[in-house]
Amino acid sequence: MSTVMKRSSLQDAERRIMEDLINAFLAEQLLPLEGHPFIELSTSPEPFRRMFLGDGNGGPPQSGRGIADGLDGNVAGKDKQDENGTGRHSGQLMLHLKGILFLVEAGKRQGYQWVQGSPVYGETPDGGWELLESPAVVGQAVLRMTLSDEAYAHPGVAEFLAGVEIATEQLALGLQQVQGLGEQVPFNAYDWFIKGEQVAALRDRPFHPTSKAKVGFTEADVARYAAEFRKEIPLRWVAVRWDAVQQGCGEGLSTLDVLDEEQRSRLEAELARKGLNLQEYMPMPVHPWQMEHIILPCFTGEIADGILIVLDIELGEVQATSSLRSMAPMEESTQMLKLPVSVLSLGAARYLPVVKLLNGLAGEKMLRQAVACDESLTGKVWLCEERNWWGYMPESMGLFDDHPRHLAAQIRIYPPKLLEEGVQVIPMAALGVTLEGRHMLSDLLGRELTSEEVMGFYTDLTALFYDVVMRLFKVGVVPEIHGQNCCVVLQDGQVNGLLFRDHDSVRLHQPYLDKHGIADPGYHIRPGYSNSLYNETIRKLIFYVQSLGTQVNLAAIMEALSEVYPIPEAKLWDITEQAWKEALRVVALPEADRAELFQAVFESREWPVKLIVRPLLEADGVPGAMPSGKGTGHNPFYKG
Repeated sequence: MSTVMKRSSLQDAERRIMEDLINAFLAEQLLPLEGHPFIELSTSPEPFRRMFLGDGNGGPPQSGRGIADGLDGNVAGKDKQDENGTGRHSGQLMLHLKGILFLVEAGKRQGYQWVQGSPVYGETPDGGWELLESPAVVGQAVLRMTLSDEAYAHPGVAEFLAGVEIATEQLALGLQQVQGLGEQVPFNAYDWFIKGEQVAALRDRPFHPTSKAKVGFTEADVARYAAEFRKEIPLRWVAVRWDAVQQGCGEGLSTLDVLDEEQRSRLEAELARKGLNLQEYMPMPVHPWQMEHIILPCFTGEIADGILIVLDIELGEVQATSSLRSMAPMEESTQMLKLPVSVLSLGAARYLPVVKLLNGLAGEKMLRQAVACDESLTGKVWLCEERNWWGYMPESMGLFDDHPRHLAAQIRIYPPKLLEEGVQVIPMAALGVTLEGRHMLSDLLGRELTSEEVMGFYTDLTALFYDVVMRLFKVGVVPEIHGQNCCVVLQDGQVNGLLFRDHDSVRLHQPYLDKHGIADPGYHIRPGYSNSLYNETIRKLIFYVQSLGTQVNLAAIMEALSEVYPIPEAKLWDITEQAWKEALRVVALPEADRAELFQAVFESREWPVKLIVRPLLEADGVPGAMPSGKGTGHNPFYKG
């Protein structure tokens, strides 16, 4: 990889993460600083206007004291665009002046947003301004000004800032690797699925500034185990005594089903060489990173006691998907493997606890019952089967203990639809990515697209999305609808359905379930911890459609489409609004509930928003469930 390409990838990564970081600060009211509202750039003091817009005679923007002149002038160009473009007139550009100097503009998603690609300056002790060139430096500057000394000293702050830096580095590695990916044309349905996973991995969780950070991975690990690299990952194996294993179903698949006949024979021969048999021990596949960094150093007691036997063999080849723990076979198959990889991501270790697998059993059963309640969902909704799993769970430990969570396996079975000719199953997150100035939609449809064709596709997508989601909502459930676990199914280039996977967080409203004869799934909830699965009110349940479904999943798609095709983002938000209104209008809900939801979604000045930064800043440094929180923010549909 050339030095120029590496630098280009790093600059692209810094731009993307800078945008997510500053916008997250804005959304969670860490900016603007209290008592220092934004001012219009057009009315700001002349030195500040020159720093962003140039000298008015074609000269470049001027630097602050102590930094080099010669910024690229992109803000000046943006200032001159008309209302039909994606830019804003200078009268609509707003400036933050206290401590940190940066530009914002009006935006649909969260009210104010950073002007993409514009410079950010920090105030120096002598009253001048210096350019803050990296997201980590900007994050440190903002949090140092925003937080008290005590709050800034909290370990979560240092971990967050480290995560921003790691995310930038690892995203840059991924961007280097996928250069030219947009030009590669998959040759069958399975190859399209893998390409979609590669593209989706670049965005990971949209709008989250640390989502790409896999803390614990070295640069070499990223190259071996990240989806963008599409490397063959050889599986390691251990044998676990059956009396220390809990499993999802007794008469389903075996872990040996991920191997071909020749590989299975080799594994059985290795078991025999160790003096083991399948009646007493079960073979468990292990991710190679997990074996080296977790199993061998941390399971010494089990190894010494003969509860766990390390097998001296590598068998079965898989490749990473956009979800770090989920792996696909190298050859086409409907059977995928999910394994713990206990790096830290989004403040949580990516292990695979039995309690989550149990909740997945309950969630899948409930979701299948909900789909069956509405015959119009037949042929529109596909679900992965996730009942075949095995987790280490000795009698001496419980569901909420940390240690056993690091050793488990699940075989996820996709519907046969995945491999049908003319079908493309793509994580919706892949549609929220731009790659070298292109969008995957043109690749999927096999041609360059007009604005009208793009808006037609997006209209069909949102109509299907909200129709499915609201029909499930009226039964009392909301599945995982963020773009990583909600896939769009295309048939011959047309939007055909949605595929849902990862059922351990299917959220519910029990009064609606009761009306449809669906029992409480009996989720296992850790005592004393927050619970988002049970929602006592319809407003609490609709929050997940507002946040994960709209503000994360669809908003990322709108942003990416607007960036590549000449379509104002506001037009896509109008399409989104109309699709949700229509789905709410036709779904069979009590009229009082319909009116309450309409008011909450379309008429309230504010929406509840999912906090992503503040919970990480306040995290106690102990790996566990993903830190989360809820606040209030901008309603993109509010008309005033």
